[in-house]
Amino acid sequence: MFRSIRNQILIPIVAIQAAAVAAVALTAATLAARRVEREVVDRLNGVLETLGRAGIPYTPSTLEKMRGLSGAHFAVYDEAGRLVDATIEAPRALPPDVDAGGPAERLGALGEYPAILLDGTRYFAARMRAAASGLPAPASRASTLLVLYPETSWRQARREAATAPLVVGSGALLLMAGVTGWTAQRIGRRIQRLERQVARIAGGDFEELEPGNRPDEVRDLALSVNTMCGRLREMQGTIRRSERERLLAQVGAGLAHQLRNALTGARMSVQLHARRFPPPEGDETLKVAIRQLAMTEDQVKGLLSLGRAERRPPEACDARALLDEVAGLIGPAGQHARVRLVVDGRDGEGPLPLFGDRANVRAAVLNMALNAIEAAGAGGEVRLGATTDHEAGVTTFEIADDGPGPPPELAANLCEPFVTGKREGVGLGLALARQVAEGHGGRLEWTREGGITAFRLTLPAGEDGAKASAATYRQMAAATPAAGRG
Repeated sequence: MFRSIRNQILIPIVAIQAAAVAAVALTAATLAARRVEREVVDRLNGVLETLGRAGIPYTPSTLEKMRGLSGAHFAVYDEAGRLVDATIEAPRALPPDVDAGGPAERLGALGEYPAILLDGTRYFAARMRAAASGLPAPASRASTLLVLYPETSWRQARREAATAPLVVGSGALLLMAGVTGWTAQRIGRRIQRLERQVARIAGGDFEELEPGNRPDEVRDLALSVNTMCGRLREMQGTIRRSERERLLAQVGAGLAHQLRNALTGARMSVQLHARRFPPPEGDETLKVAIRQLAMTEDQVKGLLSLGRAERRPPEACDARALLDEVAGLIGPAGQHARVRLVVDGRDGEGPLPLFGDRANVRAAVLNMALNAIEAAGAGGEVRLGATTDHEAGVTTFEIADDGPGPPPELAANLCEPFVTGKREGVGLGLALARQVAEGHGGRLEWTREGGITAFRLTLPAGEDGAKASAATYRQMAAATPAAGRG
């Protein structure tokens, strides 16, 4: 049977509170009733003792004054048990059940005395020893004083004394129950919010929930659920990206294979033609055609490697020389688009170390540079550069252009396959570059500052850095589904 958290919290606490408050209230009420009864008895004893010490005879006027002071009626009997005087229509003879115990010196608890019925009213009847012996007649004939206290007055006094503790106890119980219910309801509502969020997570909605400002376990649970949402959202993105890359690998592999064969044949034919029929001095037409075919071959190779797990063994190479090759390949494309190409650090001293799959890295840099040319547009400028941070053990390629930059709505997913802001673009160049970076344990980043869009491809500079980066990448990849293997 389903029991809500609120009821599981509320019912036991309210039950314990009710038992505790009821016990306290009943105890207080009982003690108050007994205290009131003692006060009544003490008042009666005080009146009787005062009269006894003063030697005042039990005359009718005295008995009336005693009744006014104590609230009880009195009846005086002689030694033979005959009525001498009374403040009420008392029995002519001392009642047998009252006479059984003999006269007492002091009153005890009224409830312990027998009750008699007089004129339809019940009275507690207590037989007391008369203190008027030796007095003039008829008071000298007084032997027994019968104290008659109305049972209704006794009960009313006890009831009034017990009412206050019971009312206070009931109010305290209601207040505690209300506060407990309100607290349980607040906690229950927060838990229900978490329950609804978990249900949304199960339905694929990974939107985070506002945890609130109250520092307690429910807030910690909400933060943990939000952390889970973030990780599930990342995994969902990884899975979607993997599915796209797998689809790309399956669809593009056959097409790229055919294109590569055709391109290789075309390049070989142009090279053979150039050897058989050398062009005139200064004619670079065939050389440009060969470079363009080689560049297209690199792009097709990159398409083949996109989404596939196999890689060639890494090797040490010169990043500056690789950048010069890319600059040579994209030179005709830049001239055709009327984009100025600038290679920074071309005259630097010595090579820039790089450890990785040279062909894949060149394809990644080539795609980044071609994207920059298209983004810069006619009259724009593209800058290519490479630097090495020897302390960090990394080499970074930077491709910057002064074009308008990517559309803001695509900024978060710019490196995903098939994401492009160009009308005729495919959206594979940056996806290839990112995969090359991840495959080497590096990273691909981009910034937009001062009207310049810069993409940075950071890769290991040496073998030690490559091993550390590759280990980190394998750990990350093990936590997410593999992309398009086999």
